[in-house]
Amino acid sequence: MTSYQEGYEKMSLASVTYLNANATITATLPNFAGYFTTVQTTNTQIQAAQVQQEADKSGDTTAKKQLRATLIAQAIDVSRRVVAYATNVNNSALLALVNYTESDLKKASDQKLVSSCQVIRDNANTNVAALATYGVTAAIITTLQTSITNFNNSIPKGRVDTTDSGEATKLLASLFKTLSANWDKIDTLVEMVRTSQPNFYNEYIKVRKVIETGTGSLPLKIKATNAQTGEPEANVTLTLTPANGLMKAAATNGKSNIVKKTATGGGSNYKSLADGTYTVTATKPGFKDVIMTVNVVNGELTVLEIKMEKS
Repeated sequence: MTSYQEGYEKMSLASVTYLNANATITATLPNFAGYFTTVQTTNTQIQAAQVQQEADKSGDTTAKKQLRATLIAQAIDVSRRVVAYATNVNNSALLALVNYTESDLKKASDQKLVSSCQVIRDNANTNVAALATYGVTAAIITTLQTSITNFNNSIPKGRVDTTDSGEATKLLASLFKTLSANWDKIDTLVEMVRTSQPNFYNEYIKVRKVIETGTGSLPLKIKATNAQTGEPEANVTLTLTPANGLMKAAATNGKSNIVKKTATGGGSNYKSLADGTYTVTATKPGFKDVIMTVNVVNGELTVLEIKMEKS
């Protein structure tokens, strides 16, 4: 993964922990549960893809074969129970997702097996309350996830390379796009309680901050994307103004603000900024203006994402 992806993953995991600890507040937010479930599922998929990307090259071993056999046995057991539930409640959509045979899993390639078992696990987790009478518990789901991860760790990197050396990288890019989109939706919902739950809101903003490691003295990076397509948006004018009206001369050359335009990749980097809070105004003909605030902390890279909407 890139350093930015690593930072985003850490932010996402930390934010999930924080929101879980404040479930009484998030329970009042409309559609929150759906977005939050997608975030958690995507986090798990990113971790699996990261293992695939970084796994050491090795051959099929006795240990790997045992891990595969264990995973299949656990997954098919959960699958059968979820199939029984889906059949009884006439949930054809759920049935189509989890209705695997033991033969299906045994014949699947390593990566297909991981993917199929992850689908079984995620759908069981989504319906865990209703599945209690079918013998599916949270502990069983956790055990299945551990087996998925353990087997995924054993998959040879060389096999991925011979299929498509960029497969894992492409998958990660897609997963992070999904993750970002759902966090954006959650951000919008959290804004609803900004006034009524100020402590919760302020801590949420802090934990949602992406800190990218290994970036030297670069304290701020701004990325502008097209809200409709998700593609980088070049030539966006960014005006950076300190909240207190002051800024180091080294950063501004005596000016009250910094004005830059995003490059072809939608990015703009800022060096030698003083610590503090800044207002960022993004403008481009044909798009709505965007105004955001960002905190700059010495020794850390803050990445601010700006979604530009057509006007």
